[in-house]
Amino acid sequence: MAGTLDLMGSGAGTSSVLPALADRDERGRRILITAAVIVVTAAFVWTGKSPPAAVADCDYVWYAARALWQGLDPYSAVRSQPGLHYPLFYPVTAAVLAAPLSALPLRLASTVFLAGGMGALAWVWSKEPWRLWGLTSAPALNALLFCQWSPWLTAAVGLPWLGIVWAAKPSVGLAYVIGWPSRLVLGLAAALTTVSLLLVPGWPAEWISTVRGAPYYLAPIQRPFGWVLLLAWVRWRRPEARFLGALACIPHSSSLYEILPLLLVARNRRELAGLMALTFIGWALLLWRVPVHPSHVPLVLAAQWPYLLLFGYLPPMLLLIRQPAVSSHPDLESS
Repeated sequence: MAGTLDLMGSGAGTSSVLPALADRDERGRRILITAAVIVVTAAFVWTGKSPPAAVADCDYVWYAARALWQGLDPYSAVRSQPGLHYPLFYPVTAAVLAAPLSALPLRLASTVFLAGGMGALAWVWSKEPWRLWGLTSAPALNALLFCQWSPWLTAAVGLPWLGIVWAAKPSVGLAYVIGWPSRLVLGLAAALTTVSLLLVPGWPAEWISTVRGAPYYLAPIQRPFGWVLLLAWVRWRRPEARFLGALACIPHSSSLYEILPLLLVARNRRELAGLMALTFIGWALLLWRVPVHPSHVPLVLAAQWPYLLLFGYLPPMLLLIRQPAVSSHPDLESS
C-alpha cells in the first residue's frame, strides 16, 4: 500500500514538473531565436551603414535627440544639420525615446535601434514560430533599409508595455491604439508627452506646422481608390481590421514598411506565405517601375501607391473580410 502511495505521489509530482520543464524549454527556445535575430540584424545594419551610407529616417531622430541633450531646439538643429534633406517630421516624443541612443555614434545607434526592434518582434512572434518568417518579409526588410520604427511598433502589439513607442509616431500610433487599445499604453504615452513638453514647451505647434508643409503625407483614402480600405471596418471587432480601417484615414507616407503589422492578419502559414509573396511582388515592381529620388518624394509616393494598394493593403483586407467577425490574437496580447 505504501509503495502504491509512493508511486501515486511520484506520479503526481512528475505531472506537475513536466509543464514547468516544458515552459522553461519554450522560454529558452524563444530566447535563442531572439538572440539570433538580434545578431543577424545587427550585422546586416552595421554593414549597410558603413560609410558612405545614405541618410536614413532614424538619422533625423538621432540628431534631434542629441539636440535635446545640448538644450537645443531639435527642429532648428535638424534644419541646420548639413546633409539632411528634410526637416524633422517626428514629434519630440521620438527624440526623448531615442535620447539614450544619441550617446552612441550614429552607425552604432542605428544598429542598436533596428536590432532591438527586430529582436522584440522576434520575441513576440516566436510564440507562434511560423510567424517568424514575417521577419524576412518585404516590409520588414524595407524597414531595415530605411531605418524605420515599424518593427518596434508591431512588436508592441504583443508587448503592451512597449506601446510607449506608438507615441513616437502618433499619427500611425493612433491606428495601433484604435486596433489594440490599452490603458497602460495611454498612460505611458501621456507620461512621455509630458516629459517632452517639459523639455521643449510648445513643440506640438512646430511639429504640426512642419508636417503640414509636407503635402505628400496623405491618408490612403485621399489617394486613388484608397477608400476601398474602409471596407475593413466590416470586421471592426477584429483588432487588425480596426487598425487597417483607422490607418486608411490617417495621413502618413503609405510606404512598404508601414504594411508590416498587416502580416498579423494571417491565421496560418499558408496565408502568411501568400501575403509575403504578394509584398515581394509589389516591392519588385516598385524597384522596377518607380525610381527613388530624394528630391521628388511626393512624385515617388504617388507612383508607388497603385502597387502598394494592390499588393500590400488589399490582400490583408480581403483576408479580414473572409474571417469571422470575432476578436483575434489573444495569444499575442501578453508575451
